[in-house]
Amino acid sequence: MAKQTTTGTDVYTDLDDFLSASLARNEIVGSWGFGSKLDFTKMGREETNVWFFEQVFNFLRSFFGLIMPDSLEVITYNATKQINKENLDQMTFLDELMLIMKNLDQPIWVLRLNLSIVGFLRTDWSPDRPLRVRLQEPASFIVWGGPDETGFQSFSISYKLFSSQLIESEGVALWSMNQPLLEKAMRKWEKQSGRRIEVVKGNSNDLPLYSYGFSEPTPRQAKGVAPKKDQPPPKEDFIPDLGDLSF
Repeated sequence: MAKQTTTGTDVYTDLDDFLSASLARNEIVGSWGFGSKLDFTKMGREETNVWFFEQVFNFLRSFFGLIMPDSLEVITYNATKQINKENLDQMTFLDELMLIMKNLDQPIWVLRLNLSIVGFLRTDWSPDRPLRVRLQEPASFIVWGGPDETGFQSFSISYKLFSSQLIESEGVALWSMNQPLLEKAMRKWEKQSGRRIEVVKGNSNDLPLYSYGFSEPTPRQAKGVAPKKDQPPPKEDFIPDLGDLSF
């Protein structure tokens, strides 16, 4: 089970803890990850924290144009200290993270980056022109490491953009457009990190998972969010070029 910080906030000590907590919040997510098989007992605090920074850098570079950082949680060994940062700016985020790490006097244990997802939706207002929008869907990047760990990281994302469910303003998620982008980003993540995705898990039997995403649209009987009526159409955001996802 997750341990508690001094502030009473849950700390997910592994991927199963995270998936169980997501399910308790009625969030159906798929997760992909891999281990690093490191001996952190032979690494000092600074070297450990630099490793965490490198994992975040590799992930953001691989998923650039597909995700945007929203908030950050940094937890030091045995949950002795917890730092939370919200309203992150993706252009200055890495500088903020580096400053946080510079001021830590203990090795990092868990780092969690909560994300917004950039995806395509087809709406009733523009049925022939899919909109590329930034969505506050459940998504996160979590890295575990430090003493008593061997290093593991995972990316988790809600199924909604890859299903046939309706999302909020009756926008129909376009699996055929979103899934290829997700797969391309995951393959780039493998290339950037030098690791192969080895763990694929979800918290629902309805999720058709495979090594690089969702293999087909989620069945309509899967639980989702009921559509909301009488809302203005979504606005297309200014988002980095998807061409940055190419190898």
